[in-house]
Amino acid sequence: MSIFEKMVEKDPAKYPSRMGKKWDNDEVLKLLTSIQKKKTISEIATEHQRTTSAINSERRKLAADYWFNDKRPIEEIIKFTDLTKEEIEDTIKRRTAAKDFKRKQTVTEDIVEIP
Repeated sequence: MSIFEKMVEKDPAKYPSRMGKKWDNDEVLKLLTSIQKKKTISEIATEHQRTTSAINSERRKLAADYWFNDKRPIEEIIKFTDLTKEEIEDTIKRRTAAKDFKRKQTVTEDIVEIP
């Protein structure tokens, strides 16, 4: 059982029931549909039984996926996610930095044998 599941189990009134659970394709589609319908982040969070932070995190993850994997233009990503251009650029910058860090860490581990 994950730490999130333990938190929900301990105090179900305090935490959304899907907090910390993996997003499936149906839920992502429902999220994108809700965004297109111009629902607020709070409304979407309630519908999904997730926190507003989880909704925003998934929106940023989708934006990065659209940018890195699908090579979609930022203007299109804005329409899908309802993130601002600045939020998308920040997400791309952070994901690039994280990938670079991970790549450098792997190279270092290959060069220096870590006991």
